[in-house]
Amino acid sequence: MQAAYREAFQSVVLPAFEKSCQAMFQQINDSFRVGTQEYLQQLESHMKSRKAREQEAREPVLAQLRGLVSTLQSATEQMAATVASSVRAEVQHQLHVAVGSLQESILAQVQRIVKVEVSVALKEQQAAVTSSIMQAMRSAAGTPVPSAHLDCQAQQAHILQLLQQGHLNQAFQQALTAADLNLVLYVCETVDPAQVFGQPPCPLSQPVLLSLIQQLASDLGTRTDLKLSYLEEAVMHLDHSDPITRDHMGSVMAQVRQKLFQFLQAEPHNSLGKAARRLSLMLHGLVTPSLP
Repeated sequence: MQAAYREAFQSVVLPAFEKSCQAMFQQINDSFRVGTQEYLQQLESHMKSRKAREQEAREPVLAQLRGLVSTLQSATEQMAATVASSVRAEVQHQLHVAVGSLQESILAQVQRIVKVEVSVALKEQQAAVTSSIMQAMRSAAGTPVPSAHLDCQAQQAHILQLLQQGHLNQAFQQALTAADLNLVLYVCETVDPAQVFGQPPCPLSQPVLLSLIQQLASDLGTRTDLKLSYLEEAVMHLDHSDPITRDHMGSVMAQVRQKLFQFLQAEPHNSLGKAARRLSLMLHGLVTPSLP
């Protein structure tokens, strides 16, 4: 029985059991493979769906980031342009201020130098003109002029004597040669302008007239009315055809106009300003050549 049982087991049961196990394992393998494929497909589908959702959610963020980058770039460029413009404007302003200050400094120095040079030249020219007119007066004098070393009272007495004798030219000549404005004013106060300039021809020689104009205009701050009265009459009696007058009139008239200008600037409300301006216009017409 054992042998029969063993033989039956080996020939019937074992092959059937082996076949059943093989079939079972094959089914398990097929089911596992099918399940694995389905899982992979589901996983792949899930990953694709998730990736699509993430991409959809990421696009607005990326677009926003790109917009922010573009805005930041535009703002940076605009800020750079504004800063460059501001810096350029500030640099130009500072350069303008520096150049303006330098120009003012240079102009002030040039004006000061020119003023000094012109003042020196005018003084030298005035001295030369005065010396030339004095020399002309001495050369034209009919009688010797008394020494200027006499005291003021002695000179006034001698001038008064000349005036009483009717020697007007010699009296003015002596006062002018002394180079004392007070002595010149003494003669002007003693003699009425109508007495000097009201008789044709004028008793004063051209050198005396030029010297009288020059010395009276040297200081217009005092006795302005008397000086302006004599200056206007003396200017009108200048003889333009006379060689001495022709040589020195331009320089003398320029000096007188400068003194008149200084007087009008210093005393703009003086009651004699109108007479001073009238005389200045008269001198301007004399020294300005007429057009043909």
